[in-house]
Parts: sequence; structure tokens; C-alpha cells
Amino acid sequence: KAAFDENFEMEVDPLVEEKIAFLKRVGRSNTVDFPCYADRYPTEMLEYLRLMMMSPEDTMGKPVRDFDYTRTISAANEAAVLYSVVDSVKGQLDRYPTTEEDDAVVIRDKGMFRMLSYNQRMAVRHRRNEKRLLKRTIAALEKQIRTRGLDAEDLKRAEGSTLGTVLPGDEKKGAKQRTALEDRLNKMGLPVDLR
Repeated sequence: KAAFDENFEMEVDPLVEEKIAFLKRVGRSNTVDFPCYADRYPTEMLEYLRLMMMSPEDTMGKPVRDFDYTRTISAANEAAVLYSVVDSVKGQLDRYPTTEEDDAVVIRDKGMFRMLSYNQRMAVRHRRNEKRLLKRTIAALEKQIRTRGLDAEDLKRAEGSTLGTVLPGDEKKGAKQRTALEDRLNKMGLPVDLR
């Protein structure tokens, strides 16, 4: 923990140096922006966050470079990833000076709405649509958390396994756990998909 004053403490990630070195090695910055969509998010964002949410309980001493971030690392890691996105989107919503409901009231009050300039009316509508998009994103993520069983207590960590895991609901999407053979071939520089 790093203490900045007596009222604020922040957890220090014990894997931070290794994660930064990994990002440099693969040509990525340690700060990345991703777009937000109503019902989905970029795969690259999940991969990035899976790395960022790795814990010593996931790695069990293995280097972070040994893990395949295109696959679910562990239930606990995936839950941390999705909850971090939910928290970030909620943080974005909280930054607006008004709520979506406040904007709807302004739009419904035709007399007041007409008093605004064209640009102001468009700005209110645009701001309301942004908030709707963010709320839909939260709803979609929370549904995914529930359907994949990530809202449970004491979720399992990878415990050093680089094979990844398949969560409930992922089988329907064709996901499968990597086999030990696939893992060994990949480590030898021979990526082979045995599906």
C-alpha cells in the first residue's frame, strides 16, 4: 500500500513493473482509450484489462507473458475486468452536470426548449443520447456478469494455469479451454489451434 496522507491509501499492484514491461514489449502504451458501444466493446479492451487485472493469485509466480489474454484467464479475473468497465462507465455518467431524466424534462417542456438556440437544443439531445448509450452499456455488462456467473462470491483464480477457463454461457459462443498441447506448442512459437 502507498499512503499519500493519513486519509488515503492506495493498493500497489505487485505485478505493475512486469505488466508495464510486457506492454512495452508488445508495443502498447500503459494508457489506452477504447470506444464505447451500446451492446458490445472492443476485444482489445478485454485483452488489455485481463492483463491489468492479473493478480499474484492468477500468475502464481509465472510471468504475465505466459498467459493468453484472448481467452478468459479465470472467473475472478474476468469479473474484475467487467466490473472495472461498469465502474468506469458509471464514473463517466456521474461527470455529467445533469441526469438523463433532467434532459428529458427540458426536452418535454416545449416552451423552454424552443427558447434554446438550435445548437443548444442539439447539445441537450446529444448529451441525453450519450447518457442512454452509457446506461445501455452498463445494463449489457451487468447482464453478462449475471449470465456468466461472475456475480458470485469467492470466484476461482487461475492459480498459475495458462490454459484459460470457459465460463457458463461461453460454450454457446464456441469457446473452449486451451489444451496442454496447445499451450506447449504456443510456448514453442508454434501457435496451433486444435479445434
